Formats: sequence, C-alpha cells, structure tokens
Amino acid sequence: MNSLGKRKRRLSAIAGILMLVAGCFNIFWLVGAFTRILDIKELLRITWVISPMPYIILDIGFGGSALIASVLAIIFILAIFLCIIGGAFALRGKTWRSLLMGSVGAFICIPLLGIIALIITLTTRNKVIRAEKP
Repeated sequence: MNSLGKRKRRLSAIAGILMLVAGCFNIFWLVGAFTRILDIKELLRITWVISPMPYIILDIGFGGSALIASVLAIIFILAIFLCIIGGAFALRGKTWRSLLMGSVGAFICIPLLGIIALIITLTTRNKVIRAEKP
C-alpha cells in the first residue's frame, strides 16, 4: 500500500471515530433523558450548544406543532444510526459512500464533529480520485 492509501485509511479512521463519538454521545444523552437518571432541564442547558437537535425538537413540540417535532425526532434517531453505522464502516475501511452517510448523520447529531468528519471525508474522496487516475 502506498503512502497515499495509508493516509486515506488514517483519515477515514479519524472520521469514523468522530462519527462514533457523535452517535454514542447522543445515545447516552437520550438514555439519560428518558430514564430520568439525569435531569432533562440540566441536560438541555449544558448540551444545547453541542447537540442542538433535541432542543429544537422540544421547542417545536412545546410550540404546538407535534407533527413537525415528531418528524424531526425521527430524523434525529435515524441520524444517530447513520453515525454509528458510518463510523463502523469507516473503521473497517469500507466504501466512501458509507463515510459520507456517517458524516451527514454526525452533522445532524453534533454539528461541529459532523463538519470535521465531512471535511475529512471530502478530502479522502479527492485523494482517492487522484490516486486512481493514471
């Protein structure tokens, strides 16, 4: 494996770790909120900057639009699954599409980690295209 392939693999592993961190953080957040181990008001005060999606869902839900809040909650849960699946695929060295899928999920769950993972993913895509062309 040449140095470009090793670098691509390292970068995809970093992106995968960021995706897994985003997904696991939100799973622990949801478990803590629904089991009432942690106070949901304190969770929202502390984590609304890190993960704003639950805050937005609750705000819309209490604002009177339960349908929109339900759709956003489903999107949030799907994004968590995308983070975890995409992160696992990234660590295994699967396709670039799985990296992109997990990066988008991470962007929805934790925007800062998602942006970093998306930039890394797009950077590895450019390296792969350049490496494949003779």
